[in-house]
Amino acid sequence: MDAGEPQLLEVANIDQRIFSDEPLLMRVERATIALHKELEDSDEKRSLEIISLAANAGLVRPVAAKKEMKNYGKPGHEQVTSDVLLKYRLREEQLLQSGTLDIPWGVKWLLSYVVLLDTPVLGAESMAKMINVVRRWLTALADADIHEVKGQLADLNEIVDRAYDELLASRALASQMPGLFNAACSLLYAGQLRSLYVDEGLPNWVLRDRSSAAAGAGNNQHLPATDLPEDHMSVEEARQYVAGTVADDARCSHSRAVDLIVESIGSSAADESSEWQLRVVVRVFDRQRMMAAEEDAVSLRFEYALAENLRPGQVIEATLHTLSDGCSYIDAVTMVWPSYSPLDYVGLC
Repeated sequence: MDAGEPQLLEVANIDQRIFSDEPLLMRVERATIALHKELEDSDEKRSLEIISLAANAGLVRPVAAKKEMKNYGKPGHEQVTSDVLLKYRLREEQLLQSGTLDIPWGVKWLLSYVVLLDTPVLGAESMAKMINVVRRWLTALADADIHEVKGQLADLNEIVDRAYDELLASRALASQMPGLFNAACSLLYAGQLRSLYVDEGLPNWVLRDRSSAAAGAGNNQHLPATDLPEDHMSVEEARQYVAGTVADDARCSHSRAVDLIVESIGSSAADESSEWQLRVVVRVFDRQRMMAAEEDAVSLRFEYALAENLRPGQVIEATLHTLSDGCSYIDAVTMVWPSYSPLDYVGLC
């Protein structure tokens, strides 16, 4: 080369990586099985089995037989190796037909829909353990040099961090909803409680707890004891509870089943809250667009004890009622979703 010609400079410190040509599903499955063998706690093992089913990782139902995997990649077993790879590639193609592989989306789905609906027997302690195992599983996949996970581990751990707070809060909130104020409105004006428990011939009928309802008394024996709210509340007590917040002559003007996304919690206006009541601003949520619909914000009221589990971005499945004085309330709450839930995939429950 002539001295006058430009020289090609060597570029130092280039991060060179060699990616495996094995199917992702196969690599995830092997790392998951290895982690399962390390776990000693039976609940953790069960959690990982649930995770593997959701991830199609094959811990419970592996794609290839144990005998095939024992000989996989060994000299003299080239046909077995070829057959195993083909099985995983075909299975992976089947899974990919439903959409593009998106690992963060899958973790969000696992830590919302799978935990809240597919495994409803999980209590708070088991749910927390499940989240811990998800963290260990993701770390194990990254440690196994699965680059599809390793390159996104920070984002995946951020989802897990949010789940520690929001998943448990959402489960608790779903069991507490709709709260006393909303229940009082549902009893007085329109909604689930009025249709189930108010006998127009007995306007002062009392909503009793399950224990007293099970025994039955007088004209109320026909009411379904298993559906009764745990809180005692008569029609008169409900009126007293909403007095000063709802107009005396208010009537229900509109009701509809919706998804509501929590926009803000609390209010700077002193007259919007009291010792027992907090204003929460919500908007109707469009699942297909994964965003708040272009509608006016709605103010709801909850007790402070219930509102402590509310988080901005949570989505509440409920029936929204609007009164003639502009006050709104909810009832018939079927689910509270964490803010990260991929609800464009999940149908209204």
